[in-house]
Amino acid sequence: MGFTVKDFPDLIRLLREHEEWREQLRMLILTEELLRLPLEFRAFRDEIFESFRRETEARFQQLAEAQRRTEERVEQLAEAQRRTEERVGRLEEAVAALAEAQRRTEERVEQLAEAQRRTEERVGRLEEAVAALAEAQRRTEERVEQLAEAQRRTEEQLRKLGEMVAALAEAQRRTEERLDRMEQRILRRLNAFGARWGLRSEAAWREGMRAVLQDIGFQVERWTASDPEGEVFGYPATVELDVVIRNGVVMVIELKASAGRETLPTLERKVRFYEKHTGRSVQRRILVTPWYEPGVAEQARWMGWELYGEPEEIIGE
Repeated sequence: MGFTVKDFPDLIRLLREHEEWREQLRMLILTEELLRLPLEFRAFRDEIFESFRRETEARFQQLAEAQRRTEERVEQLAEAQRRTEERVGRLEEAVAALAEAQRRTEERVEQLAEAQRRTEERVGRLEEAVAALAEAQRRTEERVEQLAEAQRRTEEQLRKLGEMVAALAEAQRRTEERLDRMEQRILRRLNAFGARWGLRSEAAWREGMRAVLQDIGFQVERWTASDPEGEVFGYPATVELDVVIRNGVVMVIELKASAGRETLPTLERKVRFYEKHTGRSVQRRILVTPWYEPGVAEQARWMGWELYGEPEEIIGE
């Protein structure tokens, strides 16, 4: 049976009811290219979506990294801003201080300007004085030339005197060495003399020693002082010490008929008592005795005393 225009709604209804009709009708109406178009479009769409997704994700990652760097930069800028604000604060304080200094400087400049005016007046007067001094300088230069000639003659004389002084110094050195050797020989001979003849009186021995030393140019004195505090012996007593001075060198020479282990400590306390009360420094400490106990020689070396006796130690009982 045929279809008319009025039957078109029925056709639509039948197509909706019969799906296989719709498919056959579609294949009749549409070409094969048009039928493949939806599938190709979906594939193209999926490809576009996937490419867009990948690009979007990559872009998002770039944006995230850029955002991270931006945030780090913002933090750096914030820290720099903080430091800048601190520096600005310090600069403001410095500017205020400079402004105050500038004010004081301007005041000082005014003072200096006034001082400059006074200085210029003084310079005028000084110029006049300088002219007078220039004339005096000319006369002085003439005098200096004369003095220079005299100085040259003086330097020649001083050179000759220097050579003479050097020769005298060498002679003095040799003389002092000879006196030192003589002193050692005299001390040894006096000690040997006392031991050989059995001299036991320290007072007589000391007087003989003083006479001999004075004869060869030594200054000898018997120094005595009261020790009320007992610094030397542990009880109040009078301290006596034989002091010899030559060329400003202070020496203590103690003469003993015998020396035990307590002799040198007692003598050392005497020396310190002497230095304390006279203000003099004792350079040499000498003990002369023909008899000394074992160990006294080592004790003397340790305490800085020179011990003189027989060539061999004579050990007392």
